[in-house]
Amino acid sequence: MDVFILICSILLSLIIGYLFGSISNGVLIGKIFFHVDVRTLGSHNAGGTNTGRVLGKKFGLLTIILDMLKTMLAMWLVLLLTSIPAINDLLIIDKSYLVYIAGVGASLGHTFPIFFQFKGGKAVACMFGILFATNWLLALIALAGFCLVFFTTKYVSLGSMASGIVACLVSFIPNFSQNFMNFSLLGDIYYSLFLVFVAIYVIVRHRTNIIRLLHHEENKAKWLTKKEDKKQSSLNHNDKDIESDNNSNN
Repeated sequence: MDVFILICSILLSLIIGYLFGSISNGVLIGKIFFHVDVRTLGSHNAGGTNTGRVLGKKFGLLTIILDMLKTMLAMWLVLLLTSIPAINDLLIIDKSYLVYIAGVGASLGHTFPIFFQFKGGKAVACMFGILFATNWLLALIALAGFCLVFFTTKYVSLGSMASGIVACLVSFIPNFSQNFMNFSLLGDIYYSLFLVFVAIYVIVRHRTNIIRLLHHEENKAKWLTKKEDKKQSSLNHNDKDIESDNNSNN
């Protein structure tokens, strides 16, 4: 019976996260406001970076924020459900681990969304959603790592991978994670290993970007740093611009 409850609780947490993660905000914004699928333009991904490249800075940042929020909401919903006394009494493992599993589910849903032909983004925004949902200080440190690398190199992909690595390394500092965990979640070794898994997942999703970086072929992201021209949009770019723009997507 205990094993059955354990399996069910894990699967339900994973499913909740996956369904939330499968909401592709970049695709929805593109189709609702511009009648285009961002996955057919730019780097052909559904994350915030490509949405910003195709639709403009404001919509790119909006997509990133919404993708973070959907991850946070999925994790907080699992936290809320597992905090109900009747449910909590049945749990075999601490509710913290189920919250983390929901974060994994959201990342999987974001990259392979069931509602959008399993073609999504690269889970960077989800990774930051996981961090902000669990440990606010660790999230800010990871964000600082991203900004440092990105504004130095202009490579979103490099900054994204670096932020995940930074979060993992800092989480292993004794007592650091536990002292700044949200909602009394556990910041133990399993939390750090969970972050390692998420960071590796993000890096694997950027494998083509890594190859381009090694061959000095990765394009730099300019839409995040330059002043946006209201008349400028990737929808009006010529085919050459679209085909050559293969930057990383969150």
